[in-house]
Amino acid sequence: MVMSTTYDFSGSVVLVSGGASGIGAATARACAERGARVLVADVNDRGLAAISGVPGIETHRLDVADAGAVGALVAGIDRVDAAVLCAAIQRRTPVDEITDAEWRRHMAVNVDGVFHFVRAVVPIMRRQRSGAMLAFTSGLVNMGWPGASAYAASKGALIGLIKCVAQELQPHGVRANVLSPGLVATPVFLDVATEDEVAMYRESVGISDPEDVVPTVLHLISDASRHLTGAVIERRLVPAR
Repeated sequence: MVMSTTYDFSGSVVLVSGGASGIGAATARACAERGARVLVADVNDRGLAAISGVPGIETHRLDVADAGAVGALVAGIDRVDAAVLCAAIQRRTPVDEITDAEWRRHMAVNVDGVFHFVRAVVPIMRRQRSGAMLAFTSGLVNMGWPGASAYAASKGALIGLIKCVAQELQPHGVRANVLSPGLVATPVFLDVATEDEVAMYRESVGISDPEDVVPTVLHLISDASRHLTGAVIERRLVPAR
């Protein structure tokens, strides 16, 4: 038996940070195709240009680490039904060679960037008494990887942040969850992984395309998961038969 699921986001407003590439771009397109007004925020000029012509998508160039820019963007929105917070960076550097600037940039984008959007949209969602937020962690939080300490530390911090947000906002009908999407062919992974590393993963656990993650994202920001909050969902690739 084959079962299918459809989503209708007509009239909804979806914010996607880091929406110019990878999972963010795939999510933005999918939400727009389903009737949502999608606001994409990113610093990736080429990616923003590629997605700017898609019906239903508005692009905004901003650095998520800039609290003022995030606040100004959200201040111009009357409604936010979902915030999909994908913006992230990853560099591979041995821990004793990480500069203060590199460490702080990881935290500024990967942690502060999520916090800035959460803080900005909370009053809107609380007023609506509805809304869903989704942040992204990484399997490296639990398994570690040489050179990825700044990235893994930043992704671990998000779990504590979102779990607290979920408890604060549950009485107001607002949800917040974390997704660990598994290995996905996004710039955040492919730009730092070696060819041997990519080959090893493809032959073992597999690497998903960004579009493969979209069904899980749509479920988590839709009413289908209206009773789910404060959860960390680990997505695993199912091998093709």
